[in-house]
Amino acid sequence: MVEKIRPVAEARFENDEAVAAGSRGGSVVFLFLGELFLIPHLLPIALALARRVAPPRITLLVITSIHEEIVSDALAYLGIKNVEIRRARGFRAMPSGCRETPDLPHKIWLLALNLLKILRYDVAVVAERTSLWVPRLFSSGTAFVYNEHGAGPHANFAAKRNRYATRILMPGIGMAARVHEAGHRDAPIEIVGYIKRDYMRELAACAAPLPFDEARPTVVYVPHWLAHKSSWWEMGEQILSYFARSTSYNLVLAPHIRLIEKDPDFDRKVRPYLDCANIHVDSTSFKLVDQSYTNAADIYLGDGSSQAVEYAEHPRPIVFLNPHGIDWRSDLRFGHWVMGDVVDHIDHLDATLGRALARFPSFSAIQTGYVAHMMGSDDRKSSKRAADVVHAVLGGRVVHGVRRPL
Repeated sequence: MVEKIRPVAEARFENDEAVAAGSRGGSVVFLFLGELFLIPHLLPIALALARRVAPPRITLLVITSIHEEIVSDALAYLGIKNVEIRRARGFRAMPSGCRETPDLPHKIWLLALNLLKILRYDVAVVAERTSLWVPRLFSSGTAFVYNEHGAGPHANFAAKRNRYATRILMPGIGMAARVHEAGHRDAPIEIVGYIKRDYMRELAACAAPLPFDEARPTVVYVPHWLAHKSSWWEMGEQILSYFARSTSYNLVLAPHIRLIEKDPDFDRKVRPYLDCANIHVDSTSFKLVDQSYTNAADIYLGDGSSQAVEYAEHPRPIVFLNPHGIDWRSDLRFGHWVMGDVVDHIDHLDATLGRALARFPSFSAIQTGYVAHMMGSDDRKSSKRAADVVHAVLGGRVVHGVRRPL
């Protein structure tokens, strides 16, 4: 039995024969069927698996030409040639070179459409929980390995479908603890580190200069896409109005990439501010994913998002927005709000921003400690550890005779 919540480097899998068998064959499919922001949480594992001495057959199943171009460009840039890219049923072609958020088919429909294709593989590696409906509803020899796509404490860790992952990859002990606190005490967790760090290191382009003429402190506003966790619906337009009048700050509005699908009035709300010299709006591009804006900002303004934890890896001032009056100190989902000041009312925004830089020294050590707790330390081996887990799971499938021909 695999021990729970410990670094995978210390893991003892079922037996040495299972681990060795992975090098003798087997097949692994990585499902790129969701939003673009999942790519940095999934692709580095495939790359690390492909770099093993005797890798299995590796397939990347992609749903749009944007996904296809991003992963194929990465493989070419890194010289990885032993990975196959296949188009999923329901594949959508976009203009060449496009890096804007694509319109995607409904995930459940997409999984149903590709079910037989997915279940022909020994192991499926995913970075979103919707795909875990497959092992919950269909008994097969395909093992599902799930990688948590973030480091924020607010995700739905109690969902029953989570229990059907053969392994759950978590970045740090804080994230693993959140799964236990949600009631999944026997979760098959392996702590591997934060996979996206490896993507940023190997593949993320250097952030382009922010498009502002005036050299002012830049605030990045990152509202959450779910209304009950977001400041957007209650405060968004007031925040834009505040910065439009400001002569002290530049603003990048960089919402979670799924926000515009939840707010059909987004374009109307931002239209009056598109020509403001100190406001830049981006709701669709891959820059929302590759940390271009969060890395370049001086102050983070936002809600309950793991992007705040990514931002705090290089400690800087953070201001959280709490229009719903959440008792965040007693709510584990908002544990990351200890990393900055919290604003409950829009009238307090100006004063809080005005003292954010001066107050930052009192939060710097807190941010560093929280990042280490949730994301784990960065020893540049996260993806390798994750690939080791996948390889071991694959070995168990091969040894126990459940492989199916492709």
